[in-house]
Amino acid sequence: MPIEIDDDDDVEVEEEEYGAEAGSKRKLASAVWKEFKRVKFNGTVCAKCNYCFKQLSASSNNGTKYLHVHLKSCVQRKIKRKLNGKILAQASLRFGKTDGGTVSVENYTFDQEIARNEFATMIVLHEYPLSMVDHVDFRRFVGALQPLFKIGTRNTIRYKSLLVKTILYYKVRYVVMLVSK
Repeated sequence: MPIEIDDDDDVEVEEEEYGAEAGSKRKLASAVWKEFKRVKFNGTVCAKCNYCFKQLSASSNNGTKYLHVHLKSCVQRKIKRKLNGKILAQASLRFGKTDGGTVSVENYTFDQEIARNEFATMIVLHEYPLSMVDHVDFRRFVGALQPLFKIGTRNTIRYKSLLVKTILYYKVRYVVMLVSK
């Protein structure tokens, strides 16, 4: 994306849709133009990638081969094409112990929401103080265990803890109701 700087030099940016260039007699025929936008930047024509927003030269004498090459190596494009609307998650391996005493290797995908709910449950069940989330050493310890886990603030943990308390309260009420029948 062009950076606009307030000085004496005027920066001119014009975006053009897929199709004919303004003032040109030919339509853009290559399929690569579906994934790039033509932009005029300081009087020169550039091709801006729709995924990583990198600007490449788009003058008519360059051709489009290098635009195809860019699309093959564009990391943002690969991520967006693989996800197809899914949430980006990092899969890891974890070791589990079976009943026979052997060790098994399993796939494991970290989920921030599940981890935060388990953390809130631990605080509620063991009556830990909420201030523990502010301790630097505790944050360092959690970061060493799972770098992807973001603890959050006291208010976040307080909210999750109240939810956990409410859920546990209704579970206990339900069990008492079943036992009393």
